[in-house]
Amino acid sequence: MRRTLVRAAILAALVAAGAIAVGLTNRRARVDGPRRLAWVADAHQLGPVAYRDPAGAISPDGSSIAYSEGRYLRVRSIDGGPVLDLPPGDAQIRNAIWSPDGRFVIADGQPNGAPVIYDIAARKRGLLWADRETVHARFDGTLGETTARVADLRQLAWSPASPFIAAIVNARDGQELWTIAADGSTATAKKLSMRVSAPAWTPRGEIACIASENGESRVTIPCGGRAVNVDPPLNIYGPIAFAPDRDLIFASAANPSGTVDLWSFPSAGGRATQLTSFSRDTYAPSVARDGRVLFKVQSYRTVVAIADAAGGATRPLARFMSETPSWHPGGRMIGITYGAWRRVPDDAKYPDIAQDTGVIDVQDAPADRVKMVVHASGSEDQSLCWSPNGKWIAFHSHKDQSDDIWLRSAQGEQAQATRISFLGRGAEVGWPRWSPDGRWILFTGARRDTRRVGLFAVGVDQEIGRVTAEAAPIDLDRVGTDVFHAEWLPDSAHLVVLVKEAPGRHAILMAGRDGRDVRIVHRLVSEHDTPGLAVSPDGREVAFIAPADDGFFQVFRMPLAGAPAVQVTSDRSNKTQPAWSPDGARIAFTVWNYDAQFWRLE
Repeated sequence: MRRTLVRAAILAALVAAGAIAVGLTNRRARVDGPRRLAWVADAHQLGPVAYRDPAGAISPDGSSIAYSEGRYLRVRSIDGGPVLDLPPGDAQIRNAIWSPDGRFVIADGQPNGAPVIYDIAARKRGLLWADRETVHARFDGTLGETTARVADLRQLAWSPASPFIAAIVNARDGQELWTIAADGSTATAKKLSMRVSAPAWTPRGEIACIASENGESRVTIPCGGRAVNVDPPLNIYGPIAFAPDRDLIFASAANPSGTVDLWSFPSAGGRATQLTSFSRDTYAPSVARDGRVLFKVQSYRTVVAIADAAGGATRPLARFMSETPSWHPGGRMIGITYGAWRRVPDDAKYPDIAQDTGVIDVQDAPADRVKMVVHASGSEDQSLCWSPNGKWIAFHSHKDQSDDIWLRSAQGEQAQATRISFLGRGAEVGWPRWSPDGRWILFTGARRDTRRVGLFAVGVDQEIGRVTAEAAPIDLDRVGTDVFHAEWLPDSAHLVVLVKEAPGRHAILMAGRDGRDVRIVHRLVSEHDTPGLAVSPDGREVAFIAPADDGFFQVFRMPLAGAPAVQVTSDRSNKTQPAWSPDGARIAFTVWNYDAQFWRLE
């Protein structure tokens, strides 16, 4: 019933958007008249952290949709009916394109980003051009040649009218646009002087793309060439798509609220028409041969909540978008991440979300706003953690082009922060956790030597906030896998660690702070990556997230010494990121919903 009401509300909003004028950059933009709309499908993501929006595309003949849910690709009729499940990948699927004849879908889903190809009728999955690791190309208009690994081809686009695939290669000397024969046998390449994304084929057989330069992002035809001048001027965000029977581009553009709406405009330039207007992102168009357009609307909601550790009702702690709860040592305050999680502000930079850190008072719950802002930079700030003496706060941030742990005084709003780890941009550090003795901060991050996510510890004096030992990796003995999260035991000498043993298979371990004496406590099957875990104040139990019989991700608890797990929460909502209160009586967590709703526009 809830999803039916949501769809009805979205439909009403879309129709209403066709009849009103929307102001953008102090100019009036014409909004298209009423159009025929139909809901197509919902794609459910399997966690709020480490996930990006599901991919989706309409088949060339307009009869089917292919869409992803985590590492799974689904295909179904555009008008409803049974869902065809294809073999799962080993990583999330974030891109999907159809072959012109509708027999195949190219997607990602490999840990290294290599493209894979699905045979729809045979229900088979394999590497694209599995007989080769590299492809060779001749530079356009020259005698020079270049080589790229198949795994390095990004943002593929299959021509609807010719047997060629376009792709972007991030080469050592800059980006290159490749045009590759569909069988991978031959290719040409073109060096690009500006940053580009979202290649797409025009009806005339050219390759267009979005080019970013001087803070502006525009559609260029050919890719990297002439910018399409649009009235009003719009910053464009991909993917983009072309109408097959007329010179019309479908793309998303930023609005003053920091989200994107779907627009159309002539490929030769001219007046733009706004097609949608929502509080969330509306984007990623794909077009069938008959002109029908498929697009998606992001539906993402998170809120921090709490339940008794012994089990019971879930109670909200906030009435606004919030997640990653952590407790103040005194037990009265909870640190949170809050914000719109929107795409636009950092799309031209990194990452593509906007979040800040703050504090709420548990006794004032449910709160309407944060009681104190801890940090609010122009990029992602997330997952704060107090020192045991309450004097300092560590948090994860992407500020100043970093992806590291930062430290600030716990006194006052927006106190000056100092960077205390230096893993570098793109390392994607995790959530800091301070040792009970106040000497170490534990976190996860990408390791350059193993190319996996590993554990790190940085030494800090909690009295003066000074780094005593640079961040260094902790090698878990005989564990060659990605680490999701780790918590300290009360002795500050041992850890409880959540690792990913294989796609869909997780394990909870105990280990020494030096990484030795690893012992498996519990194994579970789950598609929810990066769910976090929590340790009881006495160090006897662990709280974790797992799929329950009702189909939702719920909070469970179990003794570390070994015993069956007990389900803590049971209301019909997804949970993640548990945090045990200092008195041991309560567990805070994030309640989340993350869907993409696909709609057809005619």
